[in-house]
Order: sequence, then structure tokens, then C-alpha cells
Amino acid sequence: MKKLILVPFLIALLTTSFTFAKDAEKIGILVLTHGSKEKSWSETVENATKEIKERFPVAIVFGKANPVTMQKGIDTLENQGINKIVVVQLFISSYSPIIRQNEYLLGLRKELADPPISMMHNESGDTEKGNNHQKKINLKQLQINAKIVLTKPLDAHLFVTHTLFNRMTDLSKDPSNETVIIVAHGPNGREDNKSLIAMMDKLSDQIKKLQVANGENYKQIFTTTVRDDANPETYEKTKQYLRKLVSQAGKDGEVIVIPLLLSNAGIEEVFVKRSEGLDYKWSGKTVLPDSIIAKFIEESVNSKVVKITPFNSTR
Repeated sequence: MKKLILVPFLIALLTTSFTFAKDAEKIGILVLTHGSKEKSWSETVENATKEIKERFPVAIVFGKANPVTMQKGIDTLENQGINKIVVVQLFISSYSPIIRQNEYLLGLRKELADPPISMMHNESGDTEKGNNHQKKINLKQLQINAKIVLTKPLDAHLFVTHTLFNRMTDLSKDPSNETVIIVAHGPNGREDNKSLIAMMDKLSDQIKKLQVANGENYKQIFTTTVRDDANPETYEKTKQYLRKLVSQAGKDGEVIVIPLLLSNAGIEEVFVKRSEGLDYKWSGKTVLPDSIIAKFIEESVNSKVVKITPFNSTR
């Protein structure tokens, strides 16, 4: 009797094992980041993903919530048998229509939260003007068979804190006599901008803790945005505010201005233009290139992949 009972048990066990193997997660990584006309930018992102590529198939998508390049990246991974895609958002902030449009395109929002980002895209995901081969993108959710897991942008991650602190110390000579101003591009929307400033203030608080640990003491740390794409009134208001910050701080010591930007893509020139004629220290160094971003990507993936053997498409 025991043997008769054991046979169906073994059959059930084998069936379960087969089902588990059949349905095992095969994981790939989709990295989303902004585009740039600079070839060095794509090389920078490629270098930042070298380590994660040793564990998983990776597709890099350049462009701001660009459905064409995003679909290609997803297709590239699914064609390798991937059934779970961890999407790493290599953007400075969560507080942006770009991030919410990413969520919609990936099927994580039922409807667009904002007016669609209407851009004319080329194949690399960049926005160009005067190209007859351009076409306007019709924003529909992407065709996806794999399970999508979305990670957060950089925001106030401690990796960003350390990078900004390093940028400050590179320029600093006498911290007790220096005021630091951290400047981000900033979104058009008022609420998004308020949330971004709050995030930057958190970065500022974290930097102050690093100061104490390193025996340094800057006079003050201010945060602001330029909102270069906003309406003329907002543009002028933010311009004058930045100039006032730099000017006032410069009356009683040195001023260091640090850009909170992912890369040197031309936006940093906006900061310089707005501060023309003022005295301050500036290197223009952005968050990337920096080896710490590779660690951010690794951590982002690890936070969504627990005790799962990386998929090797050559097996």
C-alpha cells in the first residue's frame, strides 16, 4: 500500500518541479536615461552598466519617456527569453512628467497623469528640429509580455549625497568661509518643483552630516532650481533668485555653485549664463561620470531581485 501511495506522490513532485523550471524567472535589465548629442554620454552610461551586465542581459534606452526606443529595448530583452524586466530609471528626480509617463508606457498607470510629452524623436531618443524624417509619437502603452518591476530615480540617495560632497570638496579651500549653492534644472510644474526642492533640502541635510564626519563646516548650503523651460515670468523669477543668492552670499565669503545634473548635456551652460558677472567657484562637474553610479544601478536591481539566479541567455 505504501508503494502505491508513493507513486502518485512522486508524479506530483516531478510535475511541480517541471512547472517550477518552466516558469522560472529569467531576468533582464532595462536602463532608462535621457538622450544627448554627445557621444561621450552613451559611453558613460555603458561604462556605468558594465558590472550589472556580468549578471544580467541589459538594454539601455536613451530619451525622455520615448515609447519608440523603450519598445525596442523591451523587445530586445524579451527576444532573449526574458520574462521579468527590472527597469532602472537613471534620472535625477522622481518629480517629473517624464517619470509618470514612463509608468504609463510600462503599464503601471491606467491613464496618463499629465499632458503627453509631445516630442519629435530620432532613433537615439534625442529631440531634433528641422528633420523631415521625424514623426510625432502617438502615446499608447507598450506591448509587453514580461513582468515589469520599476525602480526609483536617484532622488536623495546617499550615493548622490557623496557625489555632491566630493564636488564641493574639490573646489573648497576654506569651508568655514564658503557658502554652497546646489542648483538643479527643475520641472515646469509648481508642485513638482516644490517636491524637488524638498528632496534637495534632504540632500543638503545629508551633506551637512558628512561635513561633521569629515571635520568640515561650510557656512551655509542653499538649494534652488532654474526651471529653464517654464513660462517667461517663472524664468525671470528663478533667474533673479539665483543671482540674489550668489550675490548675497558673496558679500560675506566665497561661493561654490554645484549643479545637480546627471550629465554635461548643455544645461549646465544655463546656470553659468544666469550667473554671468557674479563671483563664485564652479567646475560644472555633474553626477556622472562617477563610479558610484554603477553601485546605484547594482543596488537598484538587487532591491528587486532576491535569491534569484541571474538568467544567462547562452545556457
